[in-house]
Amino acid sequence: MAVTLDVQRYLRAGYKLVGSHSAVAICRWTRSALRGERFCYKSWYGIKSHRCLQMTPVLNFCDFACKFCWRMHLPGRYQVPRGWRWDDPREVLDKSIIAQRLLLIGFKGNPLVTRERFLEAMFPRHLTISLDGEPLLYPGLAGLIREAKERGFTVFLVTNGSIPARLRELLKKDAQPTNLYLSVYGPNKEVFERTADPRIPRAWEMVNESLELLGEFRDSRTVMRLTLVRELNMVEPEGYAKLARRGEPMFVELKGYTWVGESQKRLPITAMPEMKELVDFASKLSELTGYQVKLTDDKSRVVLLVRDEESWERNLKIVEEWRRKERELDERVLGKIEDFTMEEHGYKILRY
Repeated sequence: MAVTLDVQRYLRAGYKLVGSHSAVAICRWTRSALRGERFCYKSWYGIKSHRCLQMTPVLNFCDFACKFCWRMHLPGRYQVPRGWRWDDPREVLDKSIIAQRLLLIGFKGNPLVTRERFLEAMFPRHLTISLDGEPLLYPGLAGLIREAKERGFTVFLVTNGSIPARLRELLKKDAQPTNLYLSVYGPNKEVFERTADPRIPRAWEMVNESLELLGEFRDSRTVMRLTLVRELNMVEPEGYAKLARRGEPMFVELKGYTWVGESQKRLPITAMPEMKELVDFASKLSELTGYQVKLTDDKSRVVLLVRDEESWERNLKIVEEWRRKERELDERVLGKIEDFTMEEHGYKILRY
């Protein structure tokens, strides 16, 4: 990827560029977990934050311009150039693993980081496809998910649901992610369009079509995610309840908007809801849908609702099975490495 002035903004923000259209970045919870502190809320699903590789295969390509988005909206974001050449999924994953290691290698020798945690971080076991842009725009998405799962990764896909045809492709190509997050930005078309500012026609209809596909992802934990902004889309719980009934996801996650990054130019700090407001809104949704308020995370400002106890038990079983598989995979590699270096291991061991 050419280092233009626009791209330099991503580099200054801590992104590591991968190929011609992908990127990796380290979140605060990865650093926290490495230091032996807390994990992020994804621990609900068995994810260890220091082993999470957060990336995007569509850097600065999106079809929404959400008001609450903290990311940089640089020129060319809303239109993939005609004839754009997309990188191969295997290459994207290989280079993403290397990029993650380069971003974290500086933790080696840190007195707060144990050798065991550092080594685990050098061999990530979880791929989160989000970070920036809309992943469904990447034609190689099914290949990326399949490649990651074949290498023993769990995969979380976060999408705005704007391209239901790509979701059908994931089903057709046996590329269901471990968790499929569908973000819903409003309880009705008017609020949705005001919040998401879509740059494609019929976006609301496309999102609803994607919601109706959730039930077909039987190998995925399905999640309807609501990023709630006070005085923007934190309204009309009846509308969100109707959407939840349409998609029947295993989980509904309510996440409070945080006044950070580029969103500060579009929204006031008062747009951040307090945790009590999120819990109250979740309780209303619970009454309307029958979903149970299961967990809260004050630090991440997230409330989790589960469809029923059977769904929660299934989640716990998936976590238990993954822990067992993770131990088996680690025994093959981690126990054989005395001193991890980029030269000997970081650039070479990409399938583990």
